[in-house]
Amino acid sequence: MATFISVPLKKSSEVDLVKPLSKYVTSTYPAGEEQAEYIRAVEELNKLRRNALGRPLDKHESCLESLLR
Repeated sequence: MATFISVPLKKSSEVDLVKPLSKYVTSTYPAGEEQAEYIRAVEELNKLRRNALGRPLDKHESCLESLLR
């Protein structure tokens, strides 16, 4: 007979990554299109992390788009 181990799920809380990472990008890269692109990427990363936390999704088309991303 096989013996299995039970491992509790890891819990994560919501963290705002946009403010500290945007501050870092602003201080590291000169103002311009490159800086704006990095800030957009930070916002996208924060959005994807928030969606990956396992929160239940609403039942409409925009939630499907976030799952397909």
